[in-house]
Amino acid sequence: MPHQSLYRRFRPQRFAEVVGQLHLVRALSNAVREDRVGHAYLLSGPRGTGKTSTARILAKALNCEALGDDGEPCGTCHSCTAVAAGTSLDLIELDAASNNSVNHIRDMTEKAALVSSGRRKVYLLDEVHMLSAAASNALLKTLEEPPPHVVFILATTDPQKVLPTIRSRTQQFELSLVGADEMAPHVRAIAEAAGAPVDDAVVDYVTDRGGGSVRDALSALDTVLAAGGIPDDRTDVNALVQALANADLAATLIAVAEATSAGVDARDLAERTARRLRDMFLAGAGVEPAELTPADIASARELSDAMGRRANVRALEALGSALAQMPQSADRRLTLETALVGLLADEVLGSGAPSAAVPASAAPARGPTGRVAPPAGGPAAARAAMAATKAPPSLDAPRVAAQPPPPPAPPPAASVPPAAAPPTSPTEAEPQPEAAERTPASAMTTADLQRIWETQIVERLRPVAAGLFREANVLAHDRNVVTVRLSEGVPVDQAQRRCNEVEAVLSEVLDQTVRLEVSGSGNVAGPASTAHDDAPPPPPVPTAPAEVASPPPSHDAAPAASAPEGGTAQQSETGSASASAVSQESVSQESVSQESVSQETGSSASSQESKVQQIVDRFPGSVVVRVDEGTT
Repeated sequence: MPHQSLYRRFRPQRFAEVVGQLHLVRALSNAVREDRVGHAYLLSGPRGTGKTSTARILAKALNCEALGDDGEPCGTCHSCTAVAAGTSLDLIELDAASNNSVNHIRDMTEKAALVSSGRRKVYLLDEVHMLSAAASNALLKTLEEPPPHVVFILATTDPQKVLPTIRSRTQQFELSLVGADEMAPHVRAIAEAAGAPVDDAVVDYVTDRGGGSVRDALSALDTVLAAGGIPDDRTDVNALVQALANADLAATLIAVAEATSAGVDARDLAERTARRLRDMFLAGAGVEPAELTPADIASARELSDAMGRRANVRALEALGSALAQMPQSADRRLTLETALVGLLADEVLGSGAPSAAVPASAAPARGPTGRVAPPAGGPAAARAAMAATKAPPSLDAPRVAAQPPPPPAPPPAASVPPAAAPPTSPTEAEPQPEAAERTPASAMTTADLQRIWETQIVERLRPVAAGLFREANVLAHDRNVVTVRLSEGVPVDQAQRRCNEVEAVLSEVLDQTVRLEVSGSGNVAGPASTAHDDAPPPPPVPTAPAEVASPPPSHDAAPAASAPEGGTAQQSETGSASASAVSQESVSQESVSQESVSQETGSSASSQESKVQQIVDRFPGSVVVRVDEGTT
């Protein structure tokens, strides 16, 4: 006699033998016992939960010659043995996945009117959601009003794809996955009935491999019995899940490489990992999945606590995205590895919460902006380099890479206290509190921003903007708005024209788009108000030309003074001496007026130079740009 698989050899033959579907067997057995069987049933649920087996038991009960009082078939009469052997004319099984055309359905409905040898003729349509739209419509009329002796049983794993008009004409029952508390005794009983008792380790392994499906569990039991024990599980995902929980990129890629090199398909590996991550998420939330054993639930809860809720959800999203891309991918392993690298790169760059599995002493050092400092070298440096790769666009928006700030120029002793001077090298940097080091740049406080204002922000500005904002005080940092108050004497209008330069540097340092708002220390506006109150006032401009000492005659006034002399020589020929005198007096007054204007212009220029010199003294290192029309 040829060998028969355990799930076929020990298929349920009575309602009481169906595992984990008490609601279904109770309804069907009561209907058979009370003769209230419906004309159509729709059984839906995951694979291996007993849809086909229950339909066959119902067909046996409807035609059993010695039906029990509890609605159970006897299993010994001619009709029951024929159904069990698959030779009964009262049970017609049709695979809707391959017989899904209109002609197949028409042929079935035409033959349904024919009477068979039994009391009831049962039509079992498996995978009914695979019927075409035309075939489903052809089934509607017969399904609604079948002949009195016909019962339709429709089975599907995807009830949402079944037409609503079909679902409304049937009694619907949903079958669920079998829990571990019911699966484990069932597996142990079948192993003993097969003559091969197994220990608890094998039962736990088979139950876990079944995942709530009785057929999958019995197939796994067949594999264990054939191998003589638990085989080397090449699709074990514990190493991969542990690496993800620790955010260890190298260990993650090694686990994927070992599994795929052993012949495991990347899609199967991703599916099992996603299912394990789901169990961890549920266990961490206080929900105990029925298909898991108590040991598996405890292990999943520990991994969930170590990984963290946020990292667990992000890993599920990454694997779900990879599974969605795999049907169109030429290399499934590459798709899986890319998703995992993008996931862990984002975690290492600081966007994710640090894993609880990493001790506080081993937490990576962070700079003022919250970036993770790269390790010194070795495998850790290689992992950090791989983790610094850019994440795929489908996971997160691209991040701005942080650039190291240029070495700051030594500030003058008058403007920067010695304690606030920037360190000359990273090793001499002043140690910051641990809480500030771990604060993300986007959540930097006003005090933190004020501390790095001159050392990392002002020193990157061009000289004019650096002079305007060097001694500014940070008033507030609310989300993406930074408000600063200028020092006394700095013109607000000039600073506002330079805000775009400061916003660019702030956005680079804080790794986000920042808008700068400027407020002055008083009513200061315009370039004429740049001098300090304590600076010496400029010399007064003379107002009376007669009181100013006569400077040496200018080059412009000399030709004007010589012109009347020429005019007098020409007028002497006509004998007009009086006209010559009047001309000389007019020219003399014009010369005095030009000398007065020249001296006033010189005094104004001297005053302007004095103001510029005061600005240069106030802001060391600034550059004065002269523009036409007198603008400085």
